[in-house]
Amino acid sequence: MREGWDIAKLGDVCNVIGGGTPSKSNSGFYEGNIPWATVRDMKEDIIAHTDFQITENAVKNSSTNIIPAGNVVIATRVGLGKICFIQRDTAINQDLRGVIPKKPDQLSVSYLFWWFKNIAPTIVAEGTGVTVQGVKLPFVKSLSIPIPSLLEQKHT
Repeated sequence: MREGWDIAKLGDVCNVIGGGTPSKSNSGFYEGNIPWATVRDMKEDIIAHTDFQITENAVKNSSTNIIPAGNVVIATRVGLGKICFIQRDTAINQDLRGVIPKKPDQLSVSYLFWWFKNIAPTIVAEGTGVTVQGVKLPFVKSLSIPIPSLLEQKHT
């Protein structure tokens, strides 16, 4: 970290949005065109396609949320420490969190992505749980992120 960079809590500079799973007992929920991401879709740095697509009704009747295209999604349970960009507006399940800068003119998504890649081992080390390792939302929001200028973010 360089002199002059601000340090902020992630939750102060980003919205951290959780997801959910529409009821599997309603097969109609899975006949839509809204991508619905799970950890199994995090095979590359960019999620371009998902195994499942859901309907608008599925979004309305579950705790899933749609993360706008071009943002970052992180795994906070199964697959702890994985990070991806999303190519399209994408709904997410409960194992994922969308992380969206509150002020894109002060924090670039690309910098956020690489910062998460860098601290992934720290996140994994903080995981708790016997069967499934995970971290809770307050932990994610409390992470300290250095905030260089946008120009420096592009070179960092």
